[in-house]
Amino acid sequence: MLKITKLEEAVSKAKKLAETKLAAGENADEFVKIGEIDGTKLYLAAGKTIKTQGSERLHANCRDVFMYLLEGEMEFTFENGEKQTVRAAECFVLPKRMKHLCVFRKMTIAIEGVCEKGL
Repeated sequence: MLKITKLEEAVSKAKKLAETKLAAGENADEFVKIGEIDGTKLYLAAGKTIKTQGSERLHANCRDVFMYLLEGEMEFTFENGEKQTVRAAECFVLPKRMKHLCVFRKMTIAIEGVCEKGL
């Protein structure tokens, strides 16, 4: 059966989750599952960074991540010191095991695909 998700409702739910964390003085990186395609889980993500950490917080994901930003922006710092900013209406694939630090300078809303097939 066809699964239909109202994107506005998913955005509202994710923002509400994020705003709860922000009100408590915590960074927000919240996800609402919107579907799945052959082992790739799709989420609506909402986030904002209010406390930044230094390079000691570099991390790597154990799987590839695709993101399409609907609003806001994400600032990446990579292990080699390179910085890159992704803005609304842009998308990217972050390869698994690529060490990075990600900061959301303002409330950011994105569609995220995470391949979990074979895990």
